[in-house]
Amino acid sequence: MSKQYTFQEAMDRLDEIVNQLNSSKLELEEAMKLFEEGLKLSKQCEEQLKSFETKMNTLLINEGENNGSL
Repeated sequence: MSKQYTFQEAMDRLDEIVNQLNSSKLELEEAMKLFEEGLKLSKQCEEQLKSFETKMNTLLINEGENNGSL
């Protein structure tokens, strides 16, 4: 999985992976590939959330500074 998904795309793909792992009779190798992809997607989502949080905090700090200078 080298594709960089948007947050929603990654969450949708994670949902697909979970459904496949829960409902299919997969070969062990295929299950491991899906599991590995899921871990990578999970990490990508976590990194995106941290980035969003940092950006939101920066915006809030800047907004506070702008309101304080009025």
